[in-house]
Amino acid sequence: MFQPAWDEIEKMYLISRIDPATIIQFKELKSSQTTHTKNEGNSHHYCTFFLPYDKQAGQIYLGNHIKAGDWISPGGHIEPGETPSLTSIREMKEELGVEITPSMLEPWDLSVKSIDRPGSGCTLHYDIWHLVHIPVQDFVYLKSEYYDAGWFPLREGIAKITKNPDFAAIIAKLL
Repeated sequence: MFQPAWDEIEKMYLISRIDPATIIQFKELKSSQTTHTKNEGNSHHYCTFFLPYDKQAGQIYLGNHIKAGDWISPGGHIEPGETPSLTSIREMKEELGVEITPSMLEPWDLSVKSIDRPGSGCTLHYDIWHLVHIPVQDFVYLKSEYYDAGWFPLREGIAKITKNPDFAAIIAKLL
């Protein structure tokens, strides 16, 4: 991963809501591998989650993700030469059809997630979470990624997440 990506991740280590044990896991991955993306052949790699959030309306946007089998925040794999924020911007356009700017992103949290999908090329995701500050609006979500998607009041959205309590806990930090 190139230096601007590291700089962005390392700034997040100062966010007090992030679990110190997760920060240690991120540091260990950085020191143990020379490449850090799925496209570079690593089964342990960095990804982003970007959670559309309308603070005034108290709503979040989740998708019923086909591969995850759960309602989760949109996200994607970091590509070589990308920062986490650039990945969130690219994936927001690809998955939801909306162009956003870096000023709409707020670094939110970090997580590490085991992946159990043989043949996927993924065994461990190191996730960088962003809030996307955006008003409630209709998105055109990718039907190849999601069964359904939509805006939900914060507590209702959190309750929809049934298989990934760690993700629900990250989003619950908005309460």
